[in-house]
Amino acid sequence: MKDTLITEVSFMGWENCLQLQSGDLRLIITTAIGPRIIGGFLGDRPNIFHVDPETAGQCGDKEWHLYGGHRLWHAPEARPRTYEVDNSPVNWHWEDNILQLDGTTDPTSGIRKTLLIEPLGEASVRVTHLLRNDNLWEIELAAWALSVMAPGGCAVAPLPQGDKNALLPNRYFTVWPYANMADKRLEWAEKYLLLRQSSDAVSPFKIGFNAEDGWLAYLNNGTAFIKRFTHIADAEYPDNGCSVELYTNKAMLEVESLSPLYDLGPGESISHTELWQVKAVAEESVINDNFINQFLSC
Repeated sequence: MKDTLITEVSFMGWENCLQLQSGDLRLIITTAIGPRIIGGFLGDRPNIFHVDPETAGQCGDKEWHLYGGHRLWHAPEARPRTYEVDNSPVNWHWEDNILQLDGTTDPTSGIRKTLLIEPLGEASVRVTHLLRNDNLWEIELAAWALSVMAPGGCAVAPLPQGDKNALLPNRYFTVWPYANMADKRLEWAEKYLLLRQSSDAVSPFKIGFNAEDGWLAYLNNGTAFIKRFTHIADAEYPDNGCSVELYTNKAMLEVESLSPLYDLGPGESISHTELWQVKAVAEESVINDNFINQFLSC
């Protein structure tokens, strides 16, 4: 692919990062920690991802750190299993236009994480998340893809629609104990749920639900970050049926997609794929159907 290029760069104190070009989109991937995508730039626009300034450039710590960027977890969330320390170098190789990043098997959970990043041109990439069970016993888990977005933007998630004359419910919302349902950052629309990030926020907020249309978006600084995935009907999802979750605090906002739950035997793997697109959009104070349809169109 002529508009694809991979080079080694330094980024915010991390040495030996990888810069992957796909059209006008540049991704920065750490090799000192991870697997993790720490930067995303459309042309000369700002980083679409949040990077924690207090831990930027660090590695080798014995405690888990947020760092920022895009990471792979496994659900349901629990300590210490979910908070695997990913502060060690990853192995990587570039072959057949795919960048593969392999973490080491975590000694606590027995899970190994891998990211496959395939540039598709035109500021889009395919990101495949792999979890392998290296235990000697079966475990239940779901792949959990978390994108930590830069502050000041708004997340958009599609609400299930369906037959308006149906007698049974088709929307299932999960709300975390610290979430205030009167929070002004949350906006309910007919077809979408909007969650804004605010540096003035006092407490965090988190909500999840069954996004059957299979996409999430984040709008910020005149840029739309869209990630698409497959929602599998009738599958069992974590957290009371969530295929998407949105979390925000005063520093950042996370747009998260999840796979169904799987019973994973020894040596078995599961995968969860997101298709990313990054587009320039007009600055809009009102996010309505017309505006959303414009940035979702190819």
